Amino acid sequence: MNAVNPGAEESASPGPAAPEPVTDGAGRRILDEDLARLPGPRRHLGVLEADLRAGRSCVWYFPDPVVESGRADFFVRELTHRLEAVIPVPGVVSLADRHTGAPSLPAQRTPVAASHDPWADTDQEAWGTGLSDDPYGSLLSGLIAPGGGVRPGLAPAAAAQAATLEDRLAKELGVMGDPVESLAEQAAAGQAPHVIVVRCWDEAAPEEAARLLRVAQATFHEAGLPGHRRPRFLLTARAADLPRATLGSQGRAAVHWWWRVWTRLDTEVLMAWNSRSGTADAAAMLSRRVTDAVVAEVCGPDIDRALALRDAWDGGDLGTLRSALGRVLPGRTADPADPVLPKRLSTAHASTPDAEIHGAWARGAVDSWDGRIHATRGSSLLDPGSQELRVLVCHAQNRVLLPLIEEARSALIHLVPGLLRTQRFTLREFCEKARSQHLRNTPDGGAVPDLEELELGGLSYAAYMLALTTAQRHRLRTLHTARNILSHRTPLDHGELVTLTQVLTTDWTVG
Repeated sequence: MNAVNPGAEESASPGPAAPEPVTDGAGRRILDEDLARLPGPRRHLGVLEADLRAGRSCVWYFPDPVVESGRADFFVRELTHRLEAVIPVPGVVSLADRHTGAPSLPAQRTPVAASHDPWADTDQEAWGTGLSDDPYGSLLSGLIAPGGGVRPGLAPAAAAQAATLEDRLAKELGVMGDPVESLAEQAAAGQAPHVIVVRCWDEAAPEEAARLLRVAQATFHEAGLPGHRRPRFLLTARAADLPRATLGSQGRAAVHWWWRVWTRLDTEVLMAWNSRSGTADAAAMLSRRVTDAVVAEVCGPDIDRALALRDAWDGGDLGTLRSALGRVLPGRTADPADPVLPKRLSTAHASTPDAEIHGAWARGAVDSWDGRIHATRGSSLLDPGSQELRVLVCHAQNRVLLPLIEEARSALIHLVPGLLRTQRFTLREFCEKARSQHLRNTPDGGAVPDLEELELGGLSYAAYMLALTTAQRHRLRTLHTARNILSHRTPLDHGELVTLTQVLTTDWTVG
């Protein structure tokens, strides 16, 4: 939010300045522009762009925190920069007014203080709404002092009646009368169809936007405009701004939700862009991969908190992780409003947040991430009696380590014929001895398994038949133990993880 001069009343703006960039522990700035390059947001914006280019109006819902942080405005601008003939309609209510319930001055950008705000310049240029070119600035010209303050003795809140949405749209189009009819006439005359952007969180009566959309859909249909020639509307809103019941029938309009946008890849790529200092040690590099995987698993779609946790925790046991979480989570105790996460798998894969979690989604408390519902507050993770954090750490370790353990098992299998004590045992005898307990108890337990099918437990059981060095026996025993621990949904402790990373980055032929 821009700074204001003392005594100046804050008011709405068609495009509030972008939020202060997040910084990681090393002081590197995490810009919203970086977020727009990530796969999840790019895919989401691409779907909206395709709908709008196909002639479909869109309603785009965001959780409250995404709007309040200014990040929603940034993504709206990112989308409109991809399009042509965009007309953003200036709003009349600021976010501060929505929190306090006080009316705002009509569509006037908050005067900035003497200190320069680079975000505000960017925003004014993008939306064309500086003080000098605000189409409603004349309403306030007598109220704003040269230094940016409100002239003494005047009451700006009651200075003018806020224009209706249709009036403001007509003003932007430069027409008199019904702006929807004008849009239809312009499109029928062959003009490129406009994209009308209305941010409902900046509207005093957001239901006007829903009514305008319905009228426009009907008008364009009656005018016989084909889909690709129709002007289209982009309404952006929070759930409370524009309830679905108010929206009514959307006709050709598409409804999109900031839901299932962030992916595991986004979190991991963002952390890779802001990597820790380099190291040449292979085991240390693998340990960092595990640490970053744990951070991604624990924080999920909360990318800002993921960067903060990655800075606060450089690996270690559950206790150190829980302590670091306590420093980056907003509260240390469970919130009664925290949602009970649904158990149905379909909820996470639905295109919209289900009714049972809709309120939690609107508060920014849950999101769909990596095929499951993820609580973004995570206060339960701080409870030492909860198994939730333990399970998440185990998931992350499994994701990184199990494929590498499997590669190490396969590498040993290829060495078995050369390591076999052939003067005492045959390869068939080794395979029979190394059969897993599972195979022994099956009806065909008498069948000798192929060498490639042998598991680490069987290999350890029959290891006395191989001419292994002490280091190789330790390596096999470490792999077997780690595989058993992870398969029982128990995370490796720090010492076990350090030992395993050293084993996984060392060849069988070494030692």
